[in-house]
Formats: sequence, structure tokens, C-alpha cells
Amino acid sequence: SDFQELRFVAETYLAKPLTKTDLDTLLFIKENLNFSNELIEFLLEYCAERGKKSFKYIQSVALSWSKDGITTPEEAQVQTAKFSQRIYAVMNALGKKSEPTNTELNYINRWYDQYGFEADVILEACRRTVLATDKNRFSYCDKILSSWFTSGVHHTTDITQADASYHSQKKQTDAIPRKVPGYVASNPFLHFKQSDTDYDALEKELLQN
Repeated sequence: SDFQELRFVAETYLAKPLTKTDLDTLLFIKENLNFSNELIEFLLEYCAERGKKSFKYIQSVALSWSKDGITTPEEAQVQTAKFSQRIYAVMNALGKKSEPTNTELNYINRWYDQYGFEADVILEACRRTVLATDKNRFSYCDKILSSWFTSGVHHTTDITQADASYHSQKKQTDAIPRKVPGYVASNPFLHFKQSDTDYDALEKELLQN
């Protein structure tokens, strides 16, 4: 009776009859994760409002909440508000107006959770990304943040030092004559072989003509 009521609520929110796999997932969330009916109802409402009606997505959210120790709808509401704030701050900073895809969410979660960056560091990387390109912005931003993570950046004040180190290295590399075969730019985003054309000689030739 209790589970049948939960099934009815789920089918109402998701606007579809549940398959056996869906029911197994719902039962897993209730019994294995120890979610109350009230918390599951909030979970279903939260996912449905965002157009995420697959049980694979619903289960991933439930597992995340369980990992964070969420046991009540009130706690879940606080968590989702915080989550939404950080997600949409990044989406807006990268000029994205749509709902984030799973790939985009994975990028954002990596920057916050795996790399441990604060929002101001991530938003600075977003700002630089928007100035540099209007395509593949998430992957470009990820390269910047991966580089900062490797360089030991933790706060925005560390970025200045990372920039200075990069420009110093670039200055030394740029001192190598570009007509030397095999010259490669030091910029991590420009890994391509430079032209071996001697532009100084070419300019003199043009002036003589």
C-alpha cells in the first residue's frame, strides 16, 4: 500500500507508467538509501521540474544526496539551492542559457569537487574562456582549470603568480628563432609546429621590390 502510493506519485510527476526497472530503482532508493516517501516525492518533483525524468538521472541525484547525508526534504532543498546557484553561475559566465547537459555538469562538478576550486577561481577561468573563444567553451575552460590545478592554484591571488610563471616561460621560448625547424609554442593551448618562414628576410625582399 505504501509503495503503491509512492508509485502513483512517481507516475504523476514523470507523466508515464513505470517499468519494472523503474520500480526496482524506486525500491532501491526507498529501502537501500533509506529515503522517506516525503524525501522521494521531493526528489521526483526536483528532477521533473528540470525536465530530467529518467530514473538513471533520478538515482544519481539520490545517491549524491545520500552521500551528503541528506535525510529530509528541508535538507534537500538547501542542498539543491546551493547546487543550482553554483551550476547556473558557471553556465551564465560561459554564456549558456540552456539547462546543463550531463557532460557540462560533469565538468562543473570536477572543478568544484575534484579540483576543490572556489567559485571566484572558476568564474575567472570562465571569463578568460569567453574572451578567447565562442566554441567548445567547457573543454577550453577545463584546460585552463586543469593547468591551474597542476600549478597549485587555490585562490585568485595564486593566478597572478601562475600567469607570471607562464609569461616568463613564454618569453624564454619566444627567444628561440622561429625559423629553427621543430619550434613549438609554449602556450599549452597552441601545440602546433610554427612556420619556418624567415619573416625578416621576406620583409626586406618586399621593400626592395
